[in-house]
Amino acid sequence: MVLFLVPMSDSARFDLSVILPFGDDEEAVGVAVRRTAEYLRATGTSFELLAIDEDSGDNSHAVLALLRAEIPELRVTTAPGRGRGVDVGTARAQGTALLVITPDVAAASLDGVGDSLRRVLASEGDAEVALGRYTVCHRVRALASLRGARLVGAAMHRRISKRLHVRNLLVRVTETRGTGVAAKTAVGRLRAFAARAGRVA
Repeated sequence: MVLFLVPMSDSARFDLSVILPFGDDEEAVGVAVRRTAEYLRATGTSFELLAIDEDSGDNSHAVLALLRAEIPELRVTTAPGRGRGVDVGTARAQGTALLVITPDVAAASLDGVGDSLRRVLASEGDAEVALGRYTVCHRVRALASLRGARLVGAAMHRRISKRLHVRNLLVRVTETRGTGVAAKTAVGRLRAFAARAGRVA
């Protein structure tokens, strides 16, 4: 499906800056970069792809070096440590909107990203957070929320959502159905059942 996007603002060079923090992700980062570039080109989005090294110790850099000729939108830079990639990427981004996503998610599926981006560019909200998957936000409006952020692990997008809400931004949050959510729900039910059983005994 081809989306018709709202033109970027005069102060931005691109519609979108993709912020892709990576650590030891050599198995996913190449696929993630290639799929993201193909997806965004198909929608007619002008973009830059900022891969931010969060102290990787594997061959992730070598994988990305092989992709530079194929994907001229790719820029690789370094963060001062784990969890600092979003902060560094936000500071260097030149897009109207930001997409924060990890290599494993981008390599697996970009479903929903296009619709979220369209709504943010059309000013139908300041940000959209798909918990456990990605965050799309208006760069200028979200800048203060993301500056200085240390974001790492599975709860990254939930923490981004809280930071955006604190600034009174209009944020749409969607819950992702998957093994993480199902496991958390199952644990909660098990504890409740055990508590009832203890009282009956």
